[in-house]
Amino acid sequence: MQQVKIVAPGSVIVKKKEKDEFALVESVEDEDIYIISKSLKEKWFNYLWQSLSAGAITFLMLYVFSEVIALIILAGVGSTFFTIFALPKLRTASNRNIIGSYLICITVGLFCTYIYLPSLSGGVAISVATLLMVVTDTEHPPAAGVALGLSMTPCIEDGYGGSIFAFTGAIIAVFLRNILSRWLEDLV
Repeated sequence: MQQVKIVAPGSVIVKKKEKDEFALVESVEDEDIYIISKSLKEKWFNYLWQSLSAGAITFLMLYVFSEVIALIILAGVGSTFFTIFALPKLRTASNRNIIGSYLICITVGLFCTYIYLPSLSGGVAISVATLLMVVTDTEHPPAAGVALGLSMTPCIEDGYGGSIFAFTGAIIAVFLRNILSRWLEDLV
């Protein structure tokens, strides 16, 4: 059960955090100020190997696919690797969320290539992808970058390579998360 403190009419600070919930910080005085993570001492090895793994997997994906993908799509897939290696226990890092969000965002991004004004195409892609992810409970924020990147391609045929890269990245992320789950710790 959460304990709450009413600070002003309509504003609440959550004092006890549950999994996947974040405390609302009302003012700077309520925040702890520090530079180095408080759990570094006890989780230093996890910090090191999980960070190196995220970078190594991203490097391999880039090395293999870098000629066929846009930078925005790369950023989305790289952010997924960050999520599974830094926040593996977060609901947005679940297999359902990763695969579901990538399927939604790839589909939406490809359909949005038919909108010829890039700024409108990108806006529609983010709006529709967000709506579909929250309605289906498959929220995974990095996948929205994939929808945006694909929507910005000049034609749907140009988006196929990026789609294959993005979905391959999602499959690899889920595969690695499942294999390494007993050793992965939330680093935040």
